[in-house]
Amino acid sequence: MLFKDIPIQKKLMRIITLISGVVLLVTCVTFYVYEFYKFRQTTLEKLSTIGKIISANGTAALAFADPEDAKELLSSLKSEPHIVAACFYDKEGNLFSQYPSALGINSFPVKPGPKGYRFVHSHLEGFEPVLERTGYLGTLYLKSDLEDMYDRFLLYGVMTVF
Repeated sequence: MLFKDIPIQKKLMRIITLISGVVLLVTCVTFYVYEFYKFRQTTLEKLSTIGKIISANGTAALAFADPEDAKELLSSLKSEPHIVAACFYDKEGNLFSQYPSALGINSFPVKPGPKGYRFVHSHLEGFEPVLERTGYLGTLYLKSDLEDMYDRFLLYGVMTVF
């Protein structure tokens, strides 16, 4: 049956249904894009704040070259399940202390990068300088997974389908 042979009432119903479906699709896509950018921004701010706190607390460990204190400070990151790796670098850029300690040395950058945070593949990673009044003591490296975002989008996908 061709579209021209269908009664006007059914044609109107089909057009209204099609328009409603398109509007719903555009609304869902807009919502997903907004959530994606908002989640990235929130995650970046959260990791940046954690980085500033840990680097401020790590000044004594780096100033007195005490890797055990640095290890203890980094182990406090256990309370953040999405932080998968962290380490301190000394002034010369050598790995000083790492979290988790069982992680291989190849899991960390060879040398610290520039200050700031960026999204790399499926992680958010960044470097935060460790500063004291006397100057630069080292650098903190943090790496966080984005599993929370993937879980959230899976939930949104399921909700959209149903």
